[in-house]
Amino acid sequence: MGDLETRSERWRRLGMGRSITRRDFIDGIAVTAAVAASAPVLAAIDPGEASTAPQDRPDYNPPSLTGMRGSHPGSFEAAHALRDGTFPETGANPIDTGEHYDLIVVGGGISGLAAAYFYRARTGAGARILILDNHDDFGGHAKRNEFALGGKIQLINGGTLGIDSPRPYSAVAAGLLTALGIDPEALAARHADRAFYPSLGLGPAVFFDRETFGEDRLVKGKTSSPGFLEKAPLSETARRDIRRLETEPIDYLPGITSVEKKARLSRISYRDYLLDLVKVDPSVIPLYQSRTHGEWGVGIDAVSALDVWPFGLPGFQGLKLDPGSAPHMGYTPSGYADGGSYKFHFPDGNASIARLLVRSLIPQAVPGEGVEDIVATRIDYGRLDRPDDPIRIRLGSLGISASSGGGSAGAPAAVDIVYWRMDRLYTVRAKHCVLACWNMMIPYLCPRLPQKQKEALGYLVKVPLVYTNVALANWRAFASLGVDRVHCPGSYHSSVRLNPVANIGAYRAPRSPDEPILIQMVRTPCQPGLSERDQHRAGRYELLATDFATFEEKIRDQLDRMLGSAGFVAARDITAITVNRWPHGYAYEYNPLFDPEWPKGEAPHEVGRARCGPIAIANSDAAAAAYTDAAIDQAHRAVEELLSG
Repeated sequence: MGDLETRSERWRRLGMGRSITRRDFIDGIAVTAAVAASAPVLAAIDPGEASTAPQDRPDYNPPSLTGMRGSHPGSFEAAHALRDGTFPETGANPIDTGEHYDLIVVGGGISGLAAAYFYRARTGAGARILILDNHDDFGGHAKRNEFALGGKIQLINGGTLGIDSPRPYSAVAAGLLTALGIDPEALAARHADRAFYPSLGLGPAVFFDRETFGEDRLVKGKTSSPGFLEKAPLSETARRDIRRLETEPIDYLPGITSVEKKARLSRISYRDYLLDLVKVDPSVIPLYQSRTHGEWGVGIDAVSALDVWPFGLPGFQGLKLDPGSAPHMGYTPSGYADGGSYKFHFPDGNASIARLLVRSLIPQAVPGEGVEDIVATRIDYGRLDRPDDPIRIRLGSLGISASSGGGSAGAPAAVDIVYWRMDRLYTVRAKHCVLACWNMMIPYLCPRLPQKQKEALGYLVKVPLVYTNVALANWRAFASLGVDRVHCPGSYHSSVRLNPVANIGAYRAPRSPDEPILIQMVRTPCQPGLSERDQHRAGRYELLATDFATFEEKIRDQLDRMLGSAGFVAARDITAITVNRWPHGYAYEYNPLFDPEWPKGEAPHEVGRARCGPIAIANSDAAAAAYTDAAIDQAHRAVEELLSG
């Protein structure tokens, strides 16, 4: 549309005023309002009970909520107040619940749930365990989104995508999957239909936006596909350099060995490699800038050339580099280091792993048995926190203090936990504690930690990202254009894809372009020119300052411009939107461009995870690896430290 279009006209055209599923409510009551309104009631009842908590309400089902999810309103404000020293005075004298546990876990993500699993396995079925989580659902980043479309439920990941790691799963992590009934290779063979979209003639495409490339144009294929460059809105100079970059086996580091080449590539960003060694025209850079967003959460300005080499990015075919892993994520040019892990994507991502863990811990809350039915199972959230059960999960509960109570004569030290729930403070005690929350929160929970450990815990800045899931009335536009995934190098969301096809148990993915479908759009807020950690900090602030209306406008505008030539109309075809905002997303992994090589045992993740008496630390931060197997391994390590010390 022309520059003279007013914002109100733009909003009307995009359908911003149209009623869509944007449900931030449970039982017709806004979530935040329900929490606030319940506080006085809670104060008047037995503090050991949670009968008025939101999770005990009939039909409570957080995965079905749309609007702003991920770090949703109500999940982080108290933590920010604790950080800023402005924690509310309400209920300053904590209510003693009178509860005593063998283990309290702060953080109900996969690491926290796995810690509870391993602790029970070591201490016996009667172990009393309480899991506290600040979100309205368990799973941490392993969240799922549910949409009621065309008379049936469709699922998509709201966070952690799938079972996948650059390294083989350890015996511990693989053993846990086996115990939960997960055989990734067998599941992938039976339930993942990766050939479905290609069988319809659908494939990749690139969307060139007018702000970056001068005009809006969708070009089917990859950059290296025959005829692609001729259709792209690029200058002849850019096309010439891209063609050379993609096809010609030129050694841009002649006269030195493979080892020396790798050392040089590890100290230069891919952007600088292209500009300074390959000597492409600067107009080439925008096409590749966001190619690394999905892996590292930053563009090619902040990722080493050696790290992108194993991913198949162009410009290395003439260097004749010897096989061997790149430093950042352990990849090799043939794929993953040591063969990598098996791969499988549940329809809801790794939320199914979290659900299976909860079924093992609290079976009465997760009906059914076996892995085949977990996807379609409805969680009974009201059964997660029952006084008579040995293991309990208490949602909407932010841990704000964990301290050793010193124990009594002849007895092991105990841990006092203070947590914030429904505008009140509560205390609970346990023999042991695992902090399975975000690393940067731990110094506020345990202010008496050594200064060196606090600094180490603050070093790893999580990757901010957004998984935006959009429900469409149909996917005829995708079928007409012949695309199932689109790289959008200059757009607000850098990638768009149709929901992967997986059929498991009673769950069935859509098969016809006339059926409703879910698409996922990914955004990683970056600030090129800064170090990776500084880019993550800036991106975090951006996400927290961006309201849902801004996300919605960007979503509608991008899809309209990308698919409009095939008849797509955002105002008509979008039926629901869920924005999974993760300001503190995946764990930081060391970057050779910005991070030194520490002696063994001195890296920040190793220093930061040191046990403090009866308190141990377990999360993916503690492994400096953003993978589910890392979260599981760290849970096992933390439990072993507690029980063998």
